[in-house]
Amino acid sequence: MVSEDSSRLSVFRISLLVFGSGFCALVYQMAWLRLLRLIFGSSTPATAAVVAIFMGGIGAGSLLLGPLSDRKKSPLGFYSQLELGIAASAAISPLLIQLIRWLYIATGGSQALGLFAGTALRILLATLVLGVPTFLMGGTLPAITRAIERTEDHGRRLLGVVYGANTLGAVLGAVITTFFSIEVLGIRRSIWVACLINVLVALWARNLAKAQGQST
Repeated sequence: MVSEDSSRLSVFRISLLVFGSGFCALVYQMAWLRLLRLIFGSSTPATAAVVAIFMGGIGAGSLLLGPLSDRKKSPLGFYSQLELGIAASAAISPLLIQLIRWLYIATGGSQALGLFAGTALRILLATLVLGVPTFLMGGTLPAITRAIERTEDHGRRLLGVVYGANTLGAVLGAVITTFFSIEVLGIRRSIWVACLINVLVALWARNLAKAQGQST
């Protein structure tokens, strides 16, 4: 449980933070799917492998980083650090995708390896690209919820507001990426714009933590 001063953080401002975080997460997901389909193809096993790594990384991050948030003096500061890590690892993802493209072509892909080995290779290569950023994404919501938990909020209304803002941001991110940013900016620039938003979210979260007298 966080301190009394921490519990006074504006839920509105926190909601804006997680809205931006959710928006960026879905920009990344849609962009990565597009880029990896160009390498692995658009078959069901290929798409499933990418989605599995994305969701698995988030689940692992929530499981392992969530308890770590409980031990942080400033969960909001920890959230800021996670957002910066996401931005940095996502920023280099287009370069990593170029690398795995070369590796996948060099092995001959599924046509040379067969369905089982080809799927295993796709999972491994997708993990190289998505593993770190999705793992860090998994720790953001647990950290932010620790920052706004209040003993008197028995109905968890505040947490519901935050989760709703995160979901709304994710929906908007998917829509804008699919129907606008990829067409106008291209896939790589869409990723880098999302990285910039992640950095701004991280800096704002750090300022909020400092305003509460919390060490980041």
